[in-house]
Amino acid sequence: MGSNVMTKQLVSIIIPIYNVRQYILDGINIICEQSYPEIEILLIDDGSTDGSGDVCDAVAKKYNHVRVFHKQNEGAGSARNMGIDNAKGDFIYFFDIDDKAYPELIDRCVKLMNEKDVDILTFGFNVKDVKYGKGNIDSVRFPDILIESNEVLKSYYLSEILFVPYGNGFPWNKFYRKSFLDKYHLRFEDQRIQQDEVFNLKCYQHLDRMYLSSEVLYLYYIYDKGNTRSRFIPDRFDIYVSVREQFEKLRKSWSLVDSRFDDYLQKRFYQSVDQTLRFNLFHPDCPWNKEEKRNEMCRVMNHPYTIESMTWAMKNNRGLENMLYLYAYSHRNLVLLSVSSSLFAGLRALMHKLS
Repeated sequence: MGSNVMTKQLVSIIIPIYNVRQYILDGINIICEQSYPEIEILLIDDGSTDGSGDVCDAVAKKYNHVRVFHKQNEGAGSARNMGIDNAKGDFIYFFDIDDKAYPELIDRCVKLMNEKDVDILTFGFNVKDVKYGKGNIDSVRFPDILIESNEVLKSYYLSEILFVPYGNGFPWNKFYRKSFLDKYHLRFEDQRIQQDEVFNLKCYQHLDRMYLSSEVLYLYYIYDKGNTRSRFIPDRFDIYVSVREQFEKLRKSWSLVDSRFDDYLQKRFYQSVDQTLRFNLFHPDCPWNKEEKRNEMCRVMNHPYTIESMTWAMKNNRGLENMLYLYAYSHRNLVLLSVSSSLFAGLRALMHKLS
């Protein structure tokens, strides 16, 4: 396919915006520096309260290929859905405003989507952890693989897609053909966290043509503020359950039988229980009294997925800290859980300071 044909294909770059005023101008400049010219930028202001919406409006007045949509706060998934529904492009790309897309990202993705004739492209990315001022950059690369059927995708799913450092549920290291998303009515869920992974899991069930590219086209920043542990989420556990259910749907759809997948699901759900009870219940913004916290703990511990994951953790988790948490969970002991968590958090902070 000739380059003149490809450059006429419009790419819709969808960017959810929520209280990220300090990143907007730099993020827009990064996208405007893309070497591929045929783009539209959709800024979805998800009910920001820090003036982000005003900055978006100012940007739209400066650039005629920027469109702004304002909506009530419902999460990044809902914002991306509004972007998809209003996109005019042949391709969809989701950008996170506080990261960095390399200048050739859009150009390379359009060319590969056409050359390989695929509906989803996945590419590599660099990672910079800025939580503790670390300057080192890690790199995540994929092998170059053309997938031409859902059965072949299934065979590569565990080794090349699921078991990837830092995870592979992100939408920003993927490029989507809009007609594919519309054909199967693929949209994000309205949950507050982990909606990206659920979206991609739904895509995989319908996907026949996909390309994994070894090219590294994105820089992902890991911040302490803004991650899933930084805020109290009332229905956090229910969200984790819904994510697990989506994995179970994929397992059933593919008749996936693999002990590695089982271990992954059990380990991951135990971590979900851990985050729900150790971080959510004791978050400064948690409004629940002691009785409400105890009821939530019992509800979480009585769930069938939790019971399965606890059995797994009893066999696989070692060390004093883990054993104390397991004991506290098993005995529904909020006091022991709080004391143990504070103690080990303090020790880790001290060790970090000494190092």
